[in-house]
Amino acid sequence: MLTVLNVWYASWKTGAHNLHTLLGQALSFCLLVLSSLSLLAEEPKLNLPELGSPNRATFSSQAEDTLSLAFLEMIYSQADLVTDPELNDYVRTIGQRLLRHVRTNRHYQFYLINDNNINAFAGPGGIIALHTGLILAAKTEDEIAAVMAHEIQHVQQEHISRMFDQGKKGMLTTLGSIVGALIVGSQNPQAGMGIMMGGMALNAQQQLAFSRDHEWEADRTGIDVLAAAGYNPNAMADFFDTLSNRYRNDSKIPEMLLTHPVSTKRLNDSRARARTLSYQARQQDNTLALAKLRIQNLTGKTESNDKLSSELACYQSHLKLLQTHKTQSLSPPCHALPKHLWSDIIQLQASKNINHSAWKSLIELHPNNSALLLHYADLLLEQQQASSVIDLLTPSAARFNESWEFWKRIAQAWNQRNDSAQEAYAMAKAYAGIGSLKLGQIQIDRAEKSLTNNHSLALKNDILLLKTWLETQQKARENL
Repeated sequence: MLTVLNVWYASWKTGAHNLHTLLGQALSFCLLVLSSLSLLAEEPKLNLPELGSPNRATFSSQAEDTLSLAFLEMIYSQADLVTDPELNDYVRTIGQRLLRHVRTNRHYQFYLINDNNINAFAGPGGIIALHTGLILAAKTEDEIAAVMAHEIQHVQQEHISRMFDQGKKGMLTTLGSIVGALIVGSQNPQAGMGIMMGGMALNAQQQLAFSRDHEWEADRTGIDVLAAAGYNPNAMADFFDTLSNRYRNDSKIPEMLLTHPVSTKRLNDSRARARTLSYQARQQDNTLALAKLRIQNLTGKTESNDKLSSELACYQSHLKLLQTHKTQSLSPPCHALPKHLWSDIIQLQASKNINHSAWKSLIELHPNNSALLLHYADLLLEQQQASSVIDLLTPSAARFNESWEFWKRIAQAWNQRNDSAQEAYAMAKAYAGIGSLKLGQIQIDRAEKSLTNNHSLALKNDILLLKTWLETQQKARENL
């Protein structure tokens, strides 16, 4: 996974990640091959790297933040991100539960990518992404939490900054290989791929053992966090072991096993570590089962009702109803919904009229549930109740690290109120939050030009501050 990050960094600096051509395909192929090389590496060493990193002297927190924003922009522009509020809230709730037991100053962000491949990865600054395929493959929430704890520890133990510094010597070779592939590949695709592969192979080989130590350390420290958060510390070894056995004789190995190679020794040591830890098991609920139904509904690959309990089948029917009919005033297909917050939400969504008191009561009971806020805001926008949306979401946008969906709706609300300056400022905030600096600058310039004497001094100051921040970040990115 960390070798992959180095290749991504080189492609971002050259702009190669924006090319939907042979080069993009060649890069993807190279990442897969480089990751699979890890399967041939030697067993992890017993002497783990020390916690923390001395490399902050060369890889500063400011540089990591700059790289993090660039990485996030790439994810939003290239990945098929899941926008389903419940699914995102589910993943982020697990992440925040784990982070309560991690000492960190980073602003972690958790994302779900619509991809059937079983995989997860960590990026600079605390960006953690899971594939929907991993959620579907997990037997318990503990297994999902185990993978997330592992990825969090890749960030916490400074593995990305270590790998960044470790890979500096090979960066010129990698950059040269990408440029060479771009030139030669336009004439001879196979030759272009060959040049890229040849140039990257040496750098990858030099970093293999280093990456294996990182995987080892992320296991060890991740298991500690897992147990502290009330999850089964055996879940990490169980999940990887299950995947390894399931695909042992399969010609197509899941990406998870390519980027996180499994060895018998690694599994045994993980289980030995887990045995030393005690944990207070969390009460199990049916959230994972409901999450799987939502993912299946997104992809159109739903299970037949006879394979589900009556409650889950009822929830699935409600999902299909809302997907087919976006408007309200439809009779519910069934009433035996599971006892769960998501059932309360879906019933309110399908009701004939907006039950404001019911929405507000649920939000008061679950103030940190972003799905509740976003769904209620959507219904308010449909009813042209822009002021209510602004009052509801503006305070919340600052509380959530993943604020893109909040600021987008706030911008829609200001648009309904015909306030171009406020709308543009909200969109600038949205783009700034995902690292799209140039688009953010376009919107902040529009906000500045749209200001009138009727706008408050506070808004004018906010626009100026955001404009300065965007310019500063753009310069930092160019100088990285």
